[in-house]
Formats: sequence, structure tokens, C-alpha cells
Amino acid sequence: MEHRRIGILGGTFDPIHNAHLLLGESAREQFNLDRVIFIPNNLAHLPNRTEITPGDVRYQMVKMAISDNPYFTCSRIEIDKPEGTYTYNTIQELKVMYPGDELYLILGGDSIIGIDTWYRAKDLLTSCTILAAVREDDDLAALDKKRNELKKIYNADIRLLKFNRIDISATEIRQRIRSGRSVRYMLPDEVVEFLCIKGLYK
Repeated sequence: MEHRRIGILGGTFDPIHNAHLLLGESAREQFNLDRVIFIPNNLAHLPNRTEITPGDVRYQMVKMAISDNPYFTCSRIEIDKPEGTYTYNTIQELKVMYPGDELYLILGGDSIIGIDTWYRAKDLLTSCTILAAVREDDDLAALDKKRNELKKIYNADIRLLKFNRIDISATEIRQRIRSGRSVRYMLPDEVVEFLCIKGLYK
């Protein structure tokens, strides 16, 4: 049986938007991925967020957003853990679920700078390939220095994912909805309709 190349894209997805989808598609295309799994986080480890939309609701939004892409799927592997979890644990579970397949963890380039402080960083860095999303105006010299350092210490396989990011953020979307402004074209129409029906972020 031929081994597959599976991308892992985690996030709070509160809500998922077009920049997330573009990142997943860019990774799929550049690295010939057979599948990209979107994984909504259970807990938002963000200092300025006191509330997060329930996992079931965020999972529904992700399913709607990716429904027209046959290469995209989503998983409840993190939101079904009430105590929360770490990226390392998630990758280990996925390795059991997809034995023999190659896992590619998709991260923002800025995450690489501090990834060696993450929970079980050494084991994480040796258990999957890291795709670091970068654009031309990023500090590529600093990122390359860190990549080389992690390669030397942990034999980490970190590859650059060229990504023409669009300036959309979930924070901005929530703020626009609260102020009654349009979010059309920032996220899929199905998700816009879902937000309106559920009255989210108002």
C-alpha cells in the first residue's frame, strides 16, 4: 500500500476564514499532499481571549468551509478532549490512526522561532515534517538560522511553505460582526450564513 502525505492544520478557527483555506490549499499544492486535516483546538491559549466559541460550533463551521474541497477533511481529535491537549499528543494519535503515512504539520513561520519551547519539542520535531508558512517580507534570515539550529540539534525537517497571505484575521471578523459591518468575501458564504443564523459574535 502506497504511503500518503497528510497535512495537519490546527487552529482555533473562531471562525475559520479564507486565509486558513488558502494556507491549506497552498500546502497541499506545494508539497503534493494527499489530504489536509483541519483540527479545531479545544482550548485557546491566547492571553487576550476570555471566551471561545464551543468546539462543536467551530467544528461545524470548519466542515461547512471545506465541504467543496475533496482533499480537505476535519477532525474532532482535540475538541473532544475537555482537559485540552498538546500538539505532540495530537501528532502521536494521528500516527496511530494513519500508520505508515507521512505527517506534515503546517505552522506559521513565526511559530518556528519558539517551537523548541513547546511541550516535548524534541519528540515533536522528530515525529513529523514541519511546513513553515512564509511570505517575502518575513525575516527569512532569522528563520533560516533557527531552522539550521533545529536541524543540527534535533535533526528536524522544517521546510518553507511559500504563502501569499491575505490580511484576514478571526479577531477582525468578530469585531466587524459586533459593529454590524460586512464580513462577506472574508469567509465562505456558508459560514457567513451560519454566523447570521446562530447570531455568533454579536
